[in-house]
Amino acid sequence: MLFDGKRFAVEIEEQIRQRVSEMETKPKIVSVLVGSDPASELYTRLKSEAAKRVGVEFEVVRLDTGIGKEELEKRVREIGEYTEVTGLMVQLPIPGLKENEVREVLAAIPLTKDVDGLRSEESGIMPATVRAIISIMESVADDRLWQREIVVVGGTGAVGKSLIAWLSKKHEVTAVAVNSQTKDLAGDLAQADTVISCVGKPGLITGEMVRSGIVAIDVGAPQGDMTKEVYAKARVAVPVPNGVGPVTIACLMENLGDIYVRKSKI
Repeated sequence: MLFDGKRFAVEIEEQIRQRVSEMETKPKIVSVLVGSDPASELYTRLKSEAAKRVGVEFEVVRLDTGIGKEELEKRVREIGEYTEVTGLMVQLPIPGLKENEVREVLAAIPLTKDVDGLRSEESGIMPATVRAIISIMESVADDRLWQREIVVVGGTGAVGKSLIAWLSKKHEVTAVAVNSQTKDLAGDLAQADTVISCVGKPGLITGEMVRSGIVAIDVGAPQGDMTKEVYAKARVAVPVPNGVGPVTIACLMENLGDIYVRKSKI
């Protein structure tokens, strides 16, 4: 069965829309976009459209590619101080910046407004992509899923590492972390009941590497990590496209609602 991420996202959005309609003020997201990368432009537009559907404000702050790390960090910090801003995010990747510089920019996002969960370890806000994956797993899970072997390909990367941590925190699951350089990747996958891949390497996982009846969740952007043969062998296959992607955007809006409620209790 191919999982319909668009349909699931609509269900989540309807719940959020109802939730927002009961709020005293309208929540607001600000997304900082550096440069004009086509993929980043697309993701930003999709988020803006989702925000409109659920009834929240969405503002894009566009900055030139040539902006330095210090100036970008300053702008993010300034935006974070605006009281009308409920959630703040920086669209990744940031052109021209090294990994450590990106971390410094993200550190300028107030923990109370970390809507994308990019400072998850400190803010306690689940990253939107991780929330999407776990929400999908919960929607298709039977009692056995959480007791059986879960393998995360790309488990040493940013998304995979965070996913493993949150699976342990929320469901007390110990997932196996592997990556594209693992010597016996096929051997590890052959034992898995659930395979989640977030590497971004097309064709990395093929049909002969997995057994029939698995739950296959493909998070490899932009073309997917799994072949169609993997999807065909799975009991549930979450494909690329129209799988985790649309759900991630809906979960971003869920995070915004959580932040709003958390703020109102202070």
